[in-house]
Amino acid sequence: MFRFFILFSIYTPLFGQVIFTNDEEIRKDTPVIDSSNIEKIEFSGAFVDTLIDYTLRDSILSNDKERWYQLSAYQLIRILSVSKKYCWPSDSLVKLVHNKSQGYSRDSLILWLEEGGIAGDERKRVEMIEANKYQIITETFNYFGDIGEIDLSLRWYAVVASEDQQSYNLINVKPKVILSQFQSESGQLEFDINHNRENGSHFLFGCPLAIDTGYISTYNNDISSFYPGKSLILSRNNKVKEFSLSALGSVTDLGDCGGLENYALVAKYFGGPNNDLEFYQDIGSEIIDSLNICVPELFWHGDLIGDDIPDVLFLQKINNGLKLILFLSDPAPSSKIWIKSAEWILLNEPRED
Repeated sequence: MFRFFILFSIYTPLFGQVIFTNDEEIRKDTPVIDSSNIEKIEFSGAFVDTLIDYTLRDSILSNDKERWYQLSAYQLIRILSVSKKYCWPSDSLVKLVHNKSQGYSRDSLILWLEEGGIAGDERKRVEMIEANKYQIITETFNYFGDIGEIDLSLRWYAVVASEDQQSYNLINVKPKVILSQFQSESGQLEFDINHNRENGSHFLFGCPLAIDTGYISTYNNDISSFYPGKSLILSRNNKVKEFSLSALGSVTDLGDCGGLENYALVAKYFGGPNNDLEFYQDIGSEIIDSLNICVPELFWHGDLIGDDIPDVLFLQKINNGLKLILFLSDPAPSSKIWIKSAEWILLNEPRED
């Protein structure tokens, strides 16, 4: 039997009515037609009229078993009735059910409704966000890493400074990965990475779905090192101070990579209409570990996907290079503020492993 996904809160004005072809009341004792055989019968206009005439009125009008994600027993009948009355165009529901077997091509409207309509669009968007498949890269020359790890099938955006150097904007771009003309190491492939726009970018963000472009954060060229004791308010576009980032722990030696002990990097979010809800999350262990011991620096923060919670990009020195680490709020589970979503490593020379 055909299954269609339909958002009833939107389509109730159409689908919640039935058009009868005669003036007689359908009797309560009229036998109900087995809906399991609907797909085996040709849906001509005459058949629809007959089917409705011999179906219980209460059953047809009832919607107590209808859900936005599935087709109830008589929902298709109502849809066909409405389509006939209002003469829906050929790219609609009617052409689908005329002489088409399950599993064959469906027209655009039916396919959209089967997937949930507007609710289906939102569900797919949420699923793509929660899948946490994002990437970050930087424009660079003579890149030594594995170029095959860059997913050019994603939608790519550049974070660029505005002309007046007052804000960062998000623009859509197409990354370019080109074999470097001049190789610094014989026998090693090196690549240049840039994009198709003239604007130089702070970094490039790869996302599985389309997102809004334009202003995303206030321009700030300072990079803050989060030694223990450092605390910073993330302003959220000059709104109420609702977000802070603080480093705790102790330093065991001199320098950025001298050593840290009991290190914690705590995000604190004040939520709710009156900032009466508080959320905490320590992301220190996701940056500092047995191999990467250098103090993280806040390279950039702003709202990339649009949930009004700032996303953060950290810079960290590593052996023979630098690492960028992106934390996003949008794909994070409800129990967390951020989730680690992407890393980008720049090496000074090829690794020997």
